Amino acid sequence: MKKTFLNLTLTILIALGLIAVSKDAVAETLFGDYLKEKGIDVEVSASMDFYSKYVWRGFLLDDDCVLQPGFTISAAGFEGGFWGSWDVDANDSLNSDEVDGWISYNFDLGFIDEALEIVGLSVGNTWYDFPGADLYTKELYIGITLDTLLSPYFTWYHDYGEEASGGADGNYYAIGAGHSFDLVENYGITLDIGSEVGFNDGAFIAGDGGYYLATLGITVPLTETLTMSPCLGYSVPFGDLEDSADGNQHEQFYGGVSLAFRF
Repeated sequence: MKKTFLNLTLTILIALGLIAVSKDAVAETLFGDYLKEKGIDVEVSASMDFYSKYVWRGFLLDDDCVLQPGFTISAAGFEGGFWGSWDVDANDSLNSDEVDGWISYNFDLGFIDEALEIVGLSVGNTWYDFPGADLYTKELYIGITLDTLLSPYFTWYHDYGEEASGGADGNYYAIGAGHSFDLVENYGITLDIGSEVGFNDGAFIAGDGGYYLATLGITVPLTETLTMSPCLGYSVPFGDLEDSADGNQHEQFYGGVSLAFRF
């Protein structure tokens, strides 16, 4: 079942990618013209990521290589999509296969004052499903971003799923920043750096704790609609997340590459 789903996901994303890079695609022309007539601006994107391991908010969810496809559609400030993670090797005892869906609404405060256009807000909900472990949960989040130097952000997440079904019944706070530097301006190649500090408040651990995350990557446009981004990540837990009596997490170094399609 897992192999069948994975092959189907790959087939769909490859097909979408071929449509995206083909300027003469009939579906793109007909759909695009119809939306323009209605005055609706719809953006569709897809991604296919490959990582040496799956590290999420300081937790090692899988020590094997993982393949992570995603699909997003957005219009008029609303955004929704699906995302998955699949163990490629299945050499460890961790069962991290995951399928998520989410919806959010994003806007800025420019309607209050033009000077506040740099302040962006997002409100959304994510549904998590772990089919191999028969667990699931759901999470509300509220985020704020600043469209300025280093693009700082803060996000509050609240897991309100039932613990018996896999929920955390806790909160998580993330604050971070990042920046992209031009490496080869003529080709749009950039060096991307980022950092994040996460604070875990009783989510999947009994106490408090958190992690530091540093990321380094390069974005390389391959076509007008397709980019490739190899990257490295280094995660360091602290507090109860590191405590052997609670989270028992360790430092993690991982790498991977992401392919992003924009239609």
